Amino acid sequence: MPFRPLHLAFALTLLTVGFGSRAGAMTFETVSGPGTCASRSCILASGAIDPHTGADFATFLKTGKIGRGGLVILDSPGGDLLQSLALGNQIRAAGLATTVQGYDRDHGRFKAGACASACAYAFLGGVERTVGEGSRIGVHQIYTTDTTWNLSAQDGMELMALVAVHVSHLCGNLDLLIPTLKTHSADMHWLSPGELARYAVITGPSAAA
Repeated sequence: MPFRPLHLAFALTLLTVGFGSRAGAMTFETVSGPGTCASRSCILASGAIDPHTGADFATFLKTGKIGRGGLVILDSPGGDLLQSLALGNQIRAAGLATTVQGYDRDHGRFKAGACASACAYAFLGGVERTVGEGSRIGVHQIYTTDTTWNLSAQDGMELMALVAVHVSHLCGNLDLLIPTLKTHSADMHWLSPGELARYAVITGPSAAA
C-alpha cells in the first residue's frame, strides 16, 4: 500500500457513516439456513463497519476455525473506509465468498438486506460474489463525519487512489467508480442488476431485483 501522510491516515478514521460508538457496530456469527449454508460455513456480518472491525474479523476467523470456501453474508450500512478496505482484503486472503442478505433470527431464515457505502468495498473481497433476492448494493462519494475538519482536494484524490487500487485488485473493473464519484454523499446510488454484472461487482447471476 502506498505511503499515506499522517493527516490523511487520521482522516481515514473519520470516514464513517456515523457509528459513533460500538453500539450498532458490525458483529460476526455463524448461521445456518436453507440452501448453501447446509454445506458450507456461513458467516453473518451485520452492522456498521467501525475502527475495530478488521481485528474483530481476524479473531473470529481464528477462533471459529473458518476455512476456505466459506460464505460471508453482508448486511451493513457501511462505515469506516479504511476498515472496509481491510475487511475486503481479509475476506479475499481467507478464500471466502460474499453475498448480500439480511437474516431473520426469529425464524432462522434469510431475507432481503443491503450493503451500502463502504460495505461495497468489503463485499468485493469475495472470491465469488452474489446478491440475494431483493437485496442491493449502494455506492456514493466518500466523506468525513467530523464537522470541524474537511478533506482537502489532495486528500480526496489520495483516498480515491486507495479505493481505485482496491477495486482494481479485487474485481478488476474501475468503471464501478463512475456512479460512486457521481453520487453525492448524502444520496445513494443503488446498483441495478445490469450494473452489478457490468462492473464485475458480482461474479455470477444475481437474484437482486
